Formats: sequence, C-alpha cells, structure tokens
Amino acid sequence: MPDSLPPLADPADILRLIEDHQRFAVIAHLRPDGDAIGSQLGLGLALEEAGKDVLFLNEDGVPGSLAFLPSSDQVIISAEADPERAAAVEVVFALDTGNQERLGSTGLAILPKTATWVNIDHHVSNTGYGDLNYIDATAPATGEIIHRLLAEWGIPLTADGRGALFAAISTDTGSFRYPSTTDRTLGIAAELVRDGVKVGAMSESLYDSFPLRRLELTRELFKTLELECDGRVASWMLMPEIAEDLGIIPSDAEGLIDTLRGIDVVELAMYFEAMPDGKVRLSARSKEGGPDVCELCAAFGGGGHHRAAGARLTGPVDEARERVIKHVTKTYYGNT
Repeated sequence: MPDSLPPLADPADILRLIEDHQRFAVIAHLRPDGDAIGSQLGLGLALEEAGKDVLFLNEDGVPGSLAFLPSSDQVIISAEADPERAAAVEVVFALDTGNQERLGSTGLAILPKTATWVNIDHHVSNTGYGDLNYIDATAPATGEIIHRLLAEWGIPLTADGRGALFAAISTDTGSFRYPSTTDRTLGIAAELVRDGVKVGAMSESLYDSFPLRRLELTRELFKTLELECDGRVASWMLMPEIAEDLGIIPSDAEGLIDTLRGIDVVELAMYFEAMPDGKVRLSARSKEGGPDVCELCAAFGGGGHHRAAGARLTGPVDEARERVIKHVTKTYYGNT
C-alpha cells in the first residue's frame, strides 16, 4: 500500500484533455461491481453526448446482475474490442481501480502506450498510475466523484448515466448505510432522483432480483463458516467443486460477505474464493472499531478501503484461509 496518495489533479487540466481530444476509452477493474460499471456508463455516456468517440472496456464485461442498466450493452469485453478502434484511443479514463494491473491484461495490451491516462478513484491504496490522478479517498464511491467532476466541467449527464451513477453510489455505500456516506452523498442521490431516477425500481433490480443458485450458494457457504477470536472474526470459503456443481458465476457472490458482517458480535468478515487460475480471492469487510482491512489485505499484496478491501493469495483455498486467520489473530487480537 502506498505511503500517501498522489497529488490531486486539477479538474481544469482533465477538462482540457476532454476538450482537446476526440477518442476516449473508459475502463474499470475486472470482476466489476456496481461502482465500476456505473461510473463507466455515467462518464462515458456524458462524453458521447458531448460528441466524443468513447470505447467502453472491461476485462470481464458486465455481470448479469447489472445488465438491467440501460446502455450497459455498450461495455465491451476487452478481448472482443475492435483493435483498430482501441489503437486510436487518445485518452484513457481508468475508473475505480487502485492499481493498473486490476484493469486486466487484455485491456492494457490493446490500448496504445501513447495515450494519456486519467486515474479517477476513491481507494486509499491507489498507486497513482495515471498521468493525471484524481483520487479522493473520502468519497464513498467513484460514481460520486464522477458526478462532481461532470458538474464542475459543465458536462451534463444523460438519463441512462444518471441511473448508472445512482447504482454506483448506492451499491458502494451499501444502499447508503455505510459510514462513508455523507450529506454530500445523499444530496447527489437526491438530485439524481429529482432528475428522474426511480428509486424503487432501481433498488429492486439491485437488491431484490437474483437467481436461485445464489441462495444455494449461501447455504453451502454457511457449511464452511468459522468463528475465531471469541466470535469477532467470521469467515467462509467457496471450494471450486461447489462453484462448479452450482454453476456459480462471479456476480452471484456479490454482497454475500455482508451476511457475515451482520452478525452482531462480528468485527471482521472474510470471504475466500478459489479461482480458476489456482489463486484465492480474499474479500474482507469490517465494522467501526474492527481491524483496518486495507492494512490487512496490503499484508498479502492487496488493498482497498479501511472497511472494505481485497487481495489475491496463493492456494489452495483452505490453506490460504489458515494463513490469513493466523495473521489476523496475531496482529489484531493477540493470538486470542
């Protein structure tokens, strides 16, 4: 994790890049969540409306849980992008991504090395990989930053973009429940609602519409539940054979870790998932007063936020969990 964030770019300098160039790419992290896709659509659609050519890229494409967002079909899996169009990109907006590698190897390979990179993010662990870096770790979502910047630049949102940014902000604030939510956040949400976002329909699509296999996954995960440190640390893990048997796709597990964090005595919740490449994906969440999970994940090469972070570890998954639990108990709970 970097010792400090890079200097905040002047929004006027980013606006000049927009005014002086025609061909743009907007790209966000692989295995995208609501903030990643919502921010891409909010910014990219606004740039298109302003007359720019915009290439929407993501290594894994839009997860099924977010395919309901209007215009989400414009986000292309990086490997399926037109190479000539990608090679013509002049400015790349990298969104909601703490380090460049998480954008995916394909997207990085097809974009020209001559392009100017603008890194817009809210992760405290951001490495500052852009030519211009606008990193605001006080923002609860990258979508909030995009909304503020577009307003400052005088570039209007589209109707689809407003819905996308509402989804971005809602999902990264836990539907406005997390401590990072501020009066500014709620004010932006209220503005989006005044301008036409339907809260009921949006929330139903985001939180109350999922396949049966998600419940089956939850049942299997509870079978692996372990509590440590007098119940203050909870974890579960997804074995590869279970994922295969249930036909699990990455978006099926989105948000399930909050079930663990919701246990009254739990301060730290962790989800370990075996990946096809043999790595193990760690997602960590904590409550106020619990461990700094950005610091925790940084010890294993990851990063994120103080209360939500992740890392990639070497497998197998049960051994990875054992290593992390050992580190947690020694570092934060005095081997209790």
